[in-house]
Amino acid sequence: MGRTTDEVRREVAAALKEHDRAAAVRTAVEAVSSGAVDVPALYRDVLVPLMHDTGEGWRTGTTKVWEEHLASQAVRSIIELVYPAVLKLKAETPPAGRSVLLACPPEEAHELGLRLVADRFDMAGWTTYFLGADTPFDEVVDAARTLGVDAVALSSSTHFHLVALRRHVDRLRAGLPGVEVWVGGPAFAVDRLGWRDEEIVDLDALLGDAG
Repeated sequence: MGRTTDEVRREVAAALKEHDRAAAVRTAVEAVSSGAVDVPALYRDVLVPLMHDTGEGWRTGTTKVWEEHLASQAVRSIIELVYPAVLKLKAETPPAGRSVLLACPPEEAHELGLRLVADRFDMAGWTTYFLGADTPFDEVVDAARTLGVDAVALSSSTHFHLVALRRHVDRLRAGLPGVEVWVGGPAFAVDRLGWRDEEIVDLDALLGDAG
């Protein structure tokens, strides 16, 4: 009998609670390789909730900083190990005919959630360009123009960065006419006022329930 994503999530969470990175990674990867869980479900129903719970634990003080780092590194390992399956799904999916550049703005070092989003776009048939953490504004503009992307997605994990992010988004929209600019990340769980036009609230809906 195959395991449900909820069972896999609980097993991975239990391993991380015991600080057993190897067991957490093995559980997730074996769930995919055995066919018990597909990669989109692993991302959507296992990894994203785990990262959310870990972040909440850090914010409330029930999870120590080093425990948050350990959990993040376990998730990072899982993502890299299942990436060939992401590419396989991408090859089997009709091209969406759209492209997106994903980056974290200056001084934002937390790029793991955005990497998950990039892979979700890949699995939905998009062409993706993932630049990662702490990307200078001018480099985002240059990359977007050079690559001719349809959209730019920026991620912020800390609500203290939202004022600076607002400036970046406004400059991007002015400097990249015709390019959609989206934002997302844990910072918006705290404060989403004034971001209605840019925030990705429902990634499944944006991707047409694909991936």
